[in-house]
Amino acid sequence: MFTTVCLTLVGCAADPAPAVLAFPRADYERVFDAAIETARVYRFQTVTTDRELGVIETDARSAGSMLEPWRTDNDGVQDMMAHTINFERRRVRFEFVPETFNSPTPAVDARAEGAAIPGSTRAEERFDLLTTKGTIELRAWVYVDRGFRPNQQIGRWTSGETHVSTDPTMTQDREDESTRIPTEWTPIGRDVPYEQRLMVSIRELLATTASTAKDETPATAPAPSTDSLH
Repeated sequence: MFTTVCLTLVGCAADPAPAVLAFPRADYERVFDAAIETARVYRFQTVTTDRELGVIETDARSAGSMLEPWRTDNDGVQDMMAHTINFERRRVRFEFVPETFNSPTPAVDARAEGAAIPGSTRAEERFDLLTTKGTIELRAWVYVDRGFRPNQQIGRWTSGETHVSTDPTMTQDREDESTRIPTEWTPIGRDVPYEQRLMVSIRELLATTASTAKDETPATAPAPSTDSLH
């Protein structure tokens, strides 16, 4: 019965959606606002909104587990079980790029730099979506992080065998002023069904706003009469 309830309540994969949403430059502001609104509806708090670079990033939100049957953010029972056994969270990133933009192929021995940070020199050298012309593409990325406890050694047979060791590098003083920030989250992959769900929501929101704007367009006013008043 519990499995049946989970299958009923857990959100299944969204309707098929393209991985890329292409639209003309004239609709950029409207699509950008729709992506922000979609993130808000899914209860993600935006932390970065850069219209020139075309980036929207959100803060992390914990994934629903079996202890939260009202959550509908999982793609089936298997996904829900994974989030129950492990403490996991999601982060969302929307990227807008011109259709003609091509990322340069990195060299074999080049250092991986990751995504360009908004405001950085590498980001400013890419493009400016506020002045670009032509078609723009939107992509959604949903990253999954898994929580863990550093230096925890889990016992094989009983929970009593589990213990946490002390890391001497975290207690000694360092004189080189380097930055070493311990983290309790490890990226483990992407949630593609969740990305499709976001793209479907953006597409539906755009269709709704377009229909509303069409309905609210005032009728054409009659041309004023050229006859002189008596």
